[in-house]
Order: sequence, then C-alpha cells, then structure tokens
Amino acid sequence: MLKLCNGIRVQFIETLDSLIETSIKQGTSYTDVRHGRVVNKNIIAQNGKIVDERNCINSGYGIRMLSEGIVTFTSTPRIRFAEKEIKKAISVSKLLTSWKKGISELADAPVADSSIVKKPKINWVDLGNEEFEEKIKDLDSFINEFLRVDCSIETDIQLINWSEKFRNSEGTKVYQEYPYVILTLTGRLSKNENQLKYYKSYGGMGGLEILPFDKMEETLGFIETINNIQKAKNVEQGLYNSVLSEDMAWTLNHEVFGHSLEADNVLSGRSFSSGLLGMKIAPSIVSVIDDPYIESLGYYEFDSEGVKGRGNLLVDEGILTDFLHSRLSAAAMGTESSSNYRASNFEFLPQVRMSNFFFEPKDYSEEELFEHVKNGLYIGDGLGGSSEPQTGEYNLDAQFGREIKDGELGDYILQFQISGTMMDTLSKIELISDKIIAQPGSCIKNNQRVFVGSIGPKITISEVRVS
Repeated sequence: MLKLCNGIRVQFIETLDSLIETSIKQGTSYTDVRHGRVVNKNIIAQNGKIVDERNCINSGYGIRMLSEGIVTFTSTPRIRFAEKEIKKAISVSKLLTSWKKGISELADAPVADSSIVKKPKINWVDLGNEEFEEKIKDLDSFINEFLRVDCSIETDIQLINWSEKFRNSEGTKVYQEYPYVILTLTGRLSKNENQLKYYKSYGGMGGLEILPFDKMEETLGFIETINNIQKAKNVEQGLYNSVLSEDMAWTLNHEVFGHSLEADNVLSGRSFSSGLLGMKIAPSIVSVIDDPYIESLGYYEFDSEGVKGRGNLLVDEGILTDFLHSRLSAAAMGTESSSNYRASNFEFLPQVRMSNFFFEPKDYSEEELFEHVKNGLYIGDGLGGSSEPQTGEYNLDAQFGREIKDGELGDYILQFQISGTMMDTLSKIELISDKIIAQPGSCIKNNQRVFVGSIGPKITISEVRVS
C-alpha cells in the first residue's frame, strides 16, 4: 500500500482541521471528519485459470455535523468540494430546525489520540499476476487431487487495504490501517439435470499468509462436502433435535438476534428485544458477546466516531444485559457508547453495527454435542435467508446438512431451511461447544455492507423446524 510521508500526513491533518473549523464557524456544535482510503484487488479464477481481475482505489471525506439537535452528513471524493458540501448540509439542518427543533445529542466519550497500523506478513501488493496465478493453480490442483466428482471450481479472491483518518471538534485524532483478505471457493456440479453448488470462505484480517495457499489441507472439509452433495437426499419436514454448525449458529445469532440488539433498531421500534433488558431470555448456558478485538474481518480498535473499541457482554448466563450503541443512541438511552458506530467507508453515515458477535463457548466437546442429540440433524453452513428484527421471526437457508444417527454423522441432505422465532429458539438451546471458528463475514444494513467476523461454536437446539 502507498505509504504517506510525514509531510503528507501533516497536510492531511491540517485539511481535516480546516474542514472542522469551517463547520464550526457555520454554527454547528459538533463535527467529525473521516478521510478514508480503500485499495481493493479482486481476482476470479475458473478451474485454476484467472478469468477476471479488477483493481480499485476509493478515497474521500465523510463529514458528520450536529446542529440544534439535527445530525447531517455529507461526503465527497475531493477536498475542493468539501466546504461547499458542508454549507449545503448545514443549510438543510437550519431548514429542518425552522420547522421543529431536533433532539439528537451525543453521549460523552473520552478524547483519544492514537495511531494503529496492522501489517500483513505477506502483503498482496508485493505479488505480481504470475505469482497469483501460480498460487491459484497449485490450490486448484490440490483440490482436484481429492475430488471424486465432476465439478467446476471457482476461486474468488478479495484483497483489501483499508485506512482511515478521523478527527473531531472535541480533539480526538485517530489513524487506523488494516489489511483484509478473503478467498471464496465455489464448487458447481450437476445432479439429475439440476445445478448444485457449495461455497466456503477463508481469510480475515492479515495478508496472504492466512489464506489456504500454504495450508491447503484447510480445504479438505470443502472437498468432502462437494464429494457428497451429489448423492444427498431431501429431508422430511418436521421438528428435529439438531446440532448447528459454527456458521449456521452464527448466521442465526447475527441475523436474527444481533440486529435486535442494535440500539438504533430498539429506539425505532424495530426490535423484539425492546423492553427485555434485565430479563431472562435464554437458558443459563447462553452468553452472547460482541468483541472487535478478535483478529477477523470484524476487527477494529476505534469505531467510526473515534470511540475506543471494547468487548461487550450482551447476554450474561441467559439474562439480556446490554445493547450495542453509538454515542447518539447512548445519549437517548442514558448510557455510554459501546463503540459500535460503524461505516464501511467515508461515503456512508455510520450506523450501529456488530463487529465479532458470537455465542460464548462452553465446556462441551463436539462429540458430546452429537451424543446428546443422538438422533436428529446436523445443520451445515448457512446460505442466507430472511428475518424480522421486530418479531424475531426467521427463515434461514442451509447449504447442506447431515443426518445424525446414534450420535454419528450420517447421510447428506440438501435443499431445506430452518424457521422459527428467536425467543423460542433461544429457550431451546441446550449445549454449546468449547471451540469457536472465525470465518469471513459481511452484513448489509440499509444498503450499507460492512465486514464482520463470522464467529461461533457449534450449538444444540432441542427443536428446529425444518422444511
């Protein structure tokens, strides 16, 4: 990634300060400015051969202002447009307050002065196309060595260097720089003229060293699933005692429960968790944590309003103890920010978002989970679905599953989904495994995608509705 010399850094700081000064002179009570830069490389290969490559650099300024209880936001890729955009945003704010005074305010937060730079061991910027093609070809050859079915393999690689400078009118100054890498393998094959596919992602925060190029054995689980889904059968509808994979447990937890704990959803009436603070909502074995310090795609040390990251215990032995907050939502609810105000880049106004959100692992081995279920279903990796944070209802698709017979994994199953309401599902969690797996994840909220850690242990649920 391009390195900035000290002189250029000073120039950037002066630029951010001048934008804050412009805003304050226009009558705002608070202003923060983010200058972000994202360098992205995307490589797509089919059966070991690169078929597409895209490179992108996106940079610019995001400016948030508070004036008479109204929050306004503007963004621009060019500094020469920034002052004009600030004045336009403030004009809108004044127009709004002429009709009705705003009520927004910010909870207090410590003033920070920090610089965080995470360096990869193997930086993708240092590799040429020939080296990438060789790595991809070697990985494809390894996979094909173990494949027992006719299958097309797609390799999709996302390489990202993300950096952001943050300053606000209270004196906080933060610089953050993080590398992210994601490799997604997708296998496509046919069954009775129907097309089947299965995908698996690898990576997180770091460089090429965390991808399976030099640890190809990490793809053996992907290969095993591809080898078996062609002969998978359909499952009968019904209620099943089940073990959820780490990925499906996270999907359920994140998509259905996690969004209900985002305080902006609580305040707007879009959360089934509203009014449940301090209440027992799950068995005592269930604790839920959000922690940005796990080194995955959800890692950060400061959120997008310059608040120092921290781990948050949201459910403690079945009791709902907290929500995820920004300074805005914290002020509205009389608490403090949990450092969960996040934006994907400078173009977007931040929102309350999860980072690494997961069930806390407990003391049970995987073997104990399967022995406990004895006869039922293993619900494999998630494929997406839908949920309603206001009611807790959900329908989640599974990429695959397996029967459990006498505590052992059996035949593969395909083409099914799980459904229910989250409060009912939480009440039926019985065991949680002692290991967590961290995988790449992402989350879309109000058309804005951010990286998150797909993190979690396996869990057992006494009744899962399958259809």
